[in-house]
This record gives sequence, C-alpha cells and structure tokens, in this order.
Amino acid sequence: MVLGRAGMKLEAQKFAVYLSIPIMASLAFNEPSVQKWAADYFQFMKYPSNPKTNLMKEFEQLQREREEEIEEERRMQEKRIKGREEYLAQMKLLNSSRDENAPGINTIDSTSNKSGWFGWMRGWRRGGES
Repeated sequence: MVLGRAGMKLEAQKFAVYLSIPIMASLAFNEPSVQKWAADYFQFMKYPSNPKTNLMKEFEQLQREREEEIEEERRMQEKRIKGREEYLAQMKLLNSSRDENAPGINTIDSTSNKSGWFGWMRGWRRGGES
C-alpha cells in the first residue's frame, strides 16, 4: 500500500533529522579544548617529512638505533652461548653421575628390532611376530 502524501512528509522529516543531528553536534562540540584533544588524539597518522628539509638528525637517530640493536643482538648471542655451555656442562655431570651410580638403568633395549613410531606394524603386516 502506497502512503502518498504521508510518505512524502515522513521522508522530509527523516531528511531534516539527518541534517540536524550533525549540525547540532558541531555546534555543541566546536570548542577549542575539544578540538585540541581530538587533534592530539588522532595524531597516529603521521605524514612524511618534506624532502627539502635537513634529514641529518633523523639519519643519525636511525643509525644510533641500529647500533643499539646490533649491540643488543651481540649480547643476546653471548648469553645464548653461555647458556648452551652451562647446559652441556650439566648434561655431562648428569651422564657421569648416572654412569657411576647405576650403569644399565635408564638405557633403551637395543636388542629390539622394532624401531620407530610404527615399529609394531612390521609384524602385523607380515601376519604375526617372527
């Protein structure tokens, strides 16, 4: 069912509301303090600097940051090497103490012909254990 003139009036009222809401909001919030807060808050969009400006400070800062990253990586590498040496020393100590205390405990039976994850399937495929 077509609304006719009532439909036109409804559309005009909706259009008036659509226009009045942003206008009222801009009148209510158009204060310098609110504008400054919004400008500071949305500064995540940075634009590139002008190519005609002096870029020496920026270059030096990037170079310092890169040198710090290289130094940090070198320290981490030394730390890893030291940790690896400590781990190997602990493993040698544990192996020597295990061999002294009980030679034969915690060893894998190497006489078994079933090796690997699916070693149990070898006999099954042939029709039984051999």
